[in-house]
Amino acid sequence: MCSQVGHGLPGRPEGRIERVCRQTGWIAGSLAVIMMLALIREVVGRYFFNRPTDWAVDLNSYLLVIMVYLGAAYTTSIDGHVRADFLYGRIRGRAKAVLDVFIDVASIFYVSILLWEGGLLAWESFLFDEVSTGGVRWPLAPFQAMVPLGAALVIFLLLVRIARNVRLLASGGSHAPGAGEG
Repeated sequence: MCSQVGHGLPGRPEGRIERVCRQTGWIAGSLAVIMMLALIREVVGRYFFNRPTDWAVDLNSYLLVIMVYLGAAYTTSIDGHVRADFLYGRIRGRAKAVLDVFIDVASIFYVSILLWEGGLLAWESFLFDEVSTGGVRWPLAPFQAMVPLGAALVIFLLLVRIARNVRLLASGGSHAPGAGEG
């Protein structure tokens, strides 16, 4: 699945990025199971035993942040983000590689803003020991740090795709399968 990003060997940076993206997909999927179990516990406790928790809703909110931002790296790695396929699907060869480079550079610009602003937010929360307002008072910095971490992973994946497409354009080859087709 993740091999669509780069065709590198496991020891090369492309291979390492592919391995990390596979793991982030597993982490994000596992968090969905944990969230489901926490909500089941909350519903059963609240409606059958009149024993609600003060942690389930907060925990799910924070796990959702982790799931979304780590899942973004996995989604990028399998080329699963939404695009206007009615136009994109008609483009072939070198034109598709040029368009992919343009899209990936624009994506890096957007994701870099997430990286920067998310990093600032997490750093400030860490410096001031900010905690949630719920009953458990979770520290916010570890959860907020997932935003720049996920953004950094997406940027690395996009850089791998750009490098692959630039090599393709320089060699005069045709657009490779899995390089933006989905």
